[in-house]
Amino acid sequence: MARSGLKELLKKVKTAEDIERIKPDIKKVLRKINAADLAIAEQELIGEETTLEEVRKLCGPHLELIREELMRDERKLDPLHPLRILKDEHEIILRNLDKLSGIIERANAVKNFSDLSGELEELKDVARVLVEAEIHHKREEDVLFHELEREGVSGPPMVMRMEHAELRSRKHALKELASDPMGRSYDDFVSRLNEVGGHIVQSLNDHIFKENNILYPMALQIIPEEMWREMKVEFDRIGYCCFTPTVKPEHDD
Repeated sequence: MARSGLKELLKKVKTAEDIERIKPDIKKVLRKINAADLAIAEQELIGEETTLEEVRKLCGPHLELIREELMRDERKLDPLHPLRILKDEHEIILRNLDKLSGIIERANAVKNFSDLSGELEELKDVARVLVEAEIHHKREEDVLFHELEREGVSGPPMVMRMEHAELRSRKHALKELASDPMGRSYDDFVSRLNEVGGHIVQSLNDHIFKENNILYPMALQIIPEEMWREMKVEFDRIGYCCFTPTVKPEHDD
């Protein structure tokens, strides 16, 4: 289907009172499109009848509707390909989100700090990893997003940058909470952990899903093959997270 048709469908998703009624139409359309068309259509909505924030709000229900359609086999990437590096880092971040979810669940199940001794130490480690993942986001923003924008795709990078900024403040708040959990009452600690940690678990999981299944496949389709090696050089220049799987630079500074 032409992008104009997809744009009309996205508008229906945005305004529909009963999503269930249009799900068959949505799935029918999505079987015929690729990630690039999807992202560009959303981008074209911005500035017409839809704002950037409205497109961003659309992502949640939209992802729920297209999750099955997006879970396709991805062509194999070289271990040193920039997207392979980013996805490997995502796996480590996701494992830490699972740990954070478990800590939150445990904190809500017990009544005092003495029952959380092990979890409090683990919370410090998880918060450290999430904060140190900022260099992962920097490589995305300065290299991957920049290249997409050079190819004329600006909407999806704008949304991802906005989410990075929101997550950044939450991650630093989590690190602050983890550094001195007993500086407040237990009930206050659990309330803050639920607020900050719960937001991170949900938002960062969704963010990574969108990058893995929409943004990255789109980048593979749009960015010229010869550019990826130059992007890897820029990745090496910026540097990697403390937890990045072993990466051997392909050049000398």
